[in-house]
Amino acid sequence: MANTAPYVEIVKEHLTLFPDAPSRTIAKMIVEKYPHFNVENVRRSIRYYRGNNGIKSKEKAMRNNPQFIRPWDGNFAVKPVNISTEDYIFNQSKPLILSDIHLPYHDIDAISVALEKGYKDGIDSIYLNGDILDFYQASRFTKDGGAMSVKEERDMFWEFIGWIKSNFSVPIYFKAGNHEERLEKYVNEKSPELAQLPELNLKNFLKLDEHKITYIEGRQKAIMGKLIVVHGHEFGESIFSPVNPARGLFLRAKSSTLAGHNHQTSEHHENNLRNDSMACFSTGCLCQLTPKYRPFAYTKWNHGFGIVEIDGDGSFEVNNYRIIDGKVR
Repeated sequence: MANTAPYVEIVKEHLTLFPDAPSRTIAKMIVEKYPHFNVENVRRSIRYYRGNNGIKSKEKAMRNNPQFIRPWDGNFAVKPVNISTEDYIFNQSKPLILSDIHLPYHDIDAISVALEKGYKDGIDSIYLNGDILDFYQASRFTKDGGAMSVKEERDMFWEFIGWIKSNFSVPIYFKAGNHEERLEKYVNEKSPELAQLPELNLKNFLKLDEHKITYIEGRQKAIMGKLIVVHGHEFGESIFSPVNPARGLFLRAKSSTLAGHNHQTSEHHENNLRNDSMACFSTGCLCQLTPKYRPFAYTKWNHGFGIVEIDGDGSFEVNNYRIIDGKVR
């Protein structure tokens, strides 16, 4: 009478006893003991457990051998670590979008023009879309002497928020950009043992809850009706395009999206074969246009901001403004 010991256990037992023997040799040894097995099926199973088979070979082995038990069958108790991010659903209808202020390297006149336009147009919220602080001292670049400290930048940010609140009584939203992410990267690299301290989390470090500011994480996207708003660094690569940043943004987002990051005002409109209308926008910056590290930045960069109007059905209108000679264009 044939031995009916479990097939998989037999294969694994012989692999343990003869780890260096050729697969066919082990297969023949097994078939000698269990003649109701097929040499080629046993050999395929041995190769599978040794990791010698490709995906197609594994599938073929399973099809040809009804006794074959897949090692991934059964319960896997270990839960995965969740690294995904959820979208932020934005509920205001007319936000003023400011990005790339880069405190303390801001342009006070450009910021004033943007805020004045927002005030006159009756905006209902202010959305700070990343790189509001520069965090120069936490960057990987060689530092210039006399640069403002991280603490001094934070104090200036609080002063900036106080200035806004003295003129507006609307909700304020803060989206982390790549420059704000410098802080966490610096702590992780220089002192990882401190990285888990809640005080060094960007939201807590800037005391956003205390200032009643809603925080949107660096890798989250904000959903403003049918428009998606990001800072621009979330793709993990540049959104530069030979045409303009908005065109590059469209090629990566494939949907109606607005971003800052590139310090340049641009738009790109395109329809798909379903005749869905899509539009992408990049907003200008509110920082200085002649920094030491790039004194001719003004040949590409420009001052600007956006005001978005969102209807109840999710449709939207983006007023993507430039600031030229102190005036909104």
